[in-house]
Amino acid sequence: MIGVMIASVRKTVAYFYQHWFVRNMFTLQAGSFIGTFVQGLGGVLLVRILQPELYGVYVLAFGVAGLASLFLGAGVQEASTVLLSESYAKGERERMQEMLAFLVKMSLWGAVLGLLFALAAPALTSYWYDDPMIGWYGALIVIASVVSSLWFSFVVVSSQIAGEIRSMAMLTMADQVLRMTLSVILALAGFGVFGAVMGHLVGSLIVFFVSMKIWQSLRRRYNMFPSLGVLSGLVKRVSIRKYFSFSFWITVDRNLATLYAVVPVLLTGFFVSTSEVTFFKLAFGYVNIALSFLGPVSTLLNVEFPKMKVENRDHLADNFSRVTGYGIVLSTLLTAAAVVISPLAFRILYGPSAEASVPYIFGLFAYGALFGLGIALGPMWRALNRVKVSITINVLTLTIGLPLGLLFLKFWHLWGAVILVTAWYTVSHLVSFLYLARRLRSIEERPVSV
Repeated sequence: MIGVMIASVRKTVAYFYQHWFVRNMFTLQAGSFIGTFVQGLGGVLLVRILQPELYGVYVLAFGVAGLASLFLGAGVQEASTVLLSESYAKGERERMQEMLAFLVKMSLWGAVLGLLFALAAPALTSYWYDDPMIGWYGALIVIASVVSSLWFSFVVVSSQIAGEIRSMAMLTMADQVLRMTLSVILALAGFGVFGAVMGHLVGSLIVFFVSMKIWQSLRRRYNMFPSLGVLSGLVKRVSIRKYFSFSFWITVDRNLATLYAVVPVLLTGFFVSTSEVTFFKLAFGYVNIALSFLGPVSTLLNVEFPKMKVENRDHLADNFSRVTGYGIVLSTLLTAAAVVISPLAFRILYGPSAEASVPYIFGLFAYGALFGLGIALGPMWRALNRVKVSITINVLTLTIGLPLGLLFLKFWHLWGAVILVTAWYTVSHLVSFLYLARRLRSIEERPVSV
């Protein structure tokens, strides 16, 4: 009996090892683990270097910069991935090149809007927090994000479409490691918050030039990618209107997700000191570090679901439900492990000054455990071109949750922030999952145009 069980386990392991999706997932997981580890370690060092009060300024600066990402076209990248994957599956070389040009053009427009926001950031933080320096620090982070959006993100998308998952993972990891390492070095050198944010800017510039080299390598090996000269000509000619209707809604949906992550921290700063902002941010970030290991699965599904829609649509519903179930199990296990070790981890890593964060980590268990509900939502919304429904759900959740969140924060401060993020994410993910599950079943029973 035991021998049969061992043989079954070996057979299962061999199957998963040979499956391209699983291999790619583990490749991304390895890169994600290293990048997450370095970011986590860098965060620990920055808290110790800056101490809670200045680290809170750093956190709020990132929150303000996060608002600028609403203009930087992150959603356009996801939309392009969907369309490029479908074109790749159909062998449509010209359409792929046109989509790449569209991605570059939208990134350029986003960069202009992002820089305009950076100019306004000091005035915003002067009004919100009586501290224009938070806005100036945020402006530097915005500039770093603009540099990344111009070429780094473009090369990541291209690598993913070409199936160069290892190159994609290495580039993403290098970006995370370099930026955080430079931030810690400059902060430790005595430049404080300014040094911490400058590290991100310098790192993004270095990665920009590395990305250019990787692009040249991709272009030589895959004739689907145009040269820089051809791409420049396509950027001038490509019609924004042609793909805008599809990408616009994905961009809005992606930006709503950004708001969900940024707004709780910014609102918390309205009611508490920067030190207390640090305590919530550390707790929220700590749980999210554990959950970040789910990210590679969602990234790969951006390509897998569109291909499956073309090649074998009848299995979408089962795969969607299966991946979501795995996601819930994984998010629960990851969150539980993070919560259990949090008292010891914070005592060792952050020191006594940050131990006030630990109770809020326990409070965020429900948020983390149920986060897996959302692992397949974004890719499936985009694959079915039903992003407008996702936007409606998220806007309604945000509209109802924002005033309630302000009340929670006013009366319960940091515990209000815990309730806020738990309710926002869980309600949004649950409603979205139920809608998509029903939609996919109806497609199987009664084929319709999606």
